[in-house]
Amino acid sequence: MKTLMPIILFLICYVPTLVIFSLTPYITRKTESFGISIPEEHYMDAGVKRIRQSYRNSILVIGGFISVLMLALIILIHSDAVVISLPIGIIVMTLIMFFRYWKGHKLMKDLKDRNNWMNNKKQLVMVDTGFRNKKIIASPLWFTLYLAVIIGTAIFGFAYYGHIPDRIPMHWNISGVADRFVDKSYRTILWGPFVQIFMTIIMAFSYWIISKGKQLIDPAQPEKSSEQGRIFRYRWSMFLIFTGLALNIMFGIIQILSYGLIKSTLVVILLPMVFVLGILTASIILSVTTGQGGSRVRLSTDGKDEKENRYIKRDDDRYWKLGLIYYNPDDPSLIVERRFGIGWTFNFGRKVAWVMLGGLLVLIVGFALASIFLFK
Repeated sequence: MKTLMPIILFLICYVPTLVIFSLTPYITRKTESFGISIPEEHYMDAGVKRIRQSYRNSILVIGGFISVLMLALIILIHSDAVVISLPIGIIVMTLIMFFRYWKGHKLMKDLKDRNNWMNNKKQLVMVDTGFRNKKIIASPLWFTLYLAVIIGTAIFGFAYYGHIPDRIPMHWNISGVADRFVDKSYRTILWGPFVQIFMTIIMAFSYWIISKGKQLIDPAQPEKSSEQGRIFRYRWSMFLIFTGLALNIMFGIIQILSYGLIKSTLVVILLPMVFVLGILTASIILSVTTGQGGSRVRLSTDGKDEKENRYIKRDDDRYWKLGLIYYNPDDPSLIVERRFGIGWTFNFGRKVAWVMLGGLLVLIVGFALASIFLFK
C-alpha cells in the first residue's frame, strides 16, 4: 500500500502533465505559433515544423527523465514523505517547458522577420456582430445543480449529526490513515458546504470569463472561424460546469465519509484520484479534439469561405510580451484568448484586470485562512 498509492498519485500527476506540455504547440491556433502571429499557410513550413518538433522532443526527453527519476524514488524509498517531492518535479517540468517555449518564441520571431511573411497581406480585424446572439456558452441554470449538492451535503450532516463520532477526521495521509481530527460540532460539519461554495464561486468566475472573452475571426475563413469559436466556448463552458459539479460531489462524498459510514481507507484515498484522473483525461481529450479557439473542430463548411489567403488577421505581436502577456491599454477587451495553449487571459493594459486578479487572490487567501481558523 505504501508504494502503490504514491505510484498511482505519480501517474495521475506526471503523465497528464507530460502529455499536455508536449501537445501544446499542436493544439494552439495555426495562426499563432509560440506566441507569434503567422499566416496559416506557413504553419506546415519546414522551419516552423522543426521548432515545434524540437520543443516536443525536448519536453518528452527531459520531462520523461524527470518522471523516471521520480518514479524510481517512489519505488526505492518506501515512505509517505517521498510524496512531498512530487510537486517539486512538476515545478521543474513547468520551468523547463517555459524555457523551451521562450526559445521557440525567439526562433519563431526570427523566422517570421527573416521571411517577411506579413508582406503583401491585407491585415484585417473582423467581427461577427451577431456572435453574442448565438448559443456560445452553456446555460447558467446548470449552476442550480451546484446549489442542490451544497444543500444536500449540509442537510445530510445535520440529519446524521447524532450518529457522527465525537472526533471527525479532517485529513488523511497517502496511506489512507487519518492524521488530523477535530471535535464534532455543527460548525465542523459545514466544512464540506464551505469548500463547495468556494468551488462554486471559482467556477462561476471562470464561466464568466468564457462568456466575455474577445472574439477572434480569421479573415481568410470568417464563417468557419466564427463557428469554431462558438463551439470552442460552448464545449469548454460545459466542461467547466461539469468539472465544478464533479468536484463539489467529490467534496460532499469526502465529508460524508468522514462521518465513519465507510471504514475502508482505500476509498478515501482513491476517490479523489479517480475524480482528478477523470477530469484531466477529459481535458486532454477536449483540448486535442477542439484546439485553441476551436481550431481543430471540423465543419461541413471547411474551405467554402476561404479568400485565397490574401487576408490575415491583424498582426498585434507588439501587444504580447513574450507571446504570453497581453498588454494593450487601447483595447477595450478585458479577456482575450491565450496564444500558447488552451484558454483565456487578461488584458493587463486594463486596470480592472489587476483589480480582479487582486480580488481573486484575496478570495483564495481568505478561504485558506477561514479553513484554518473555522475548522481547526
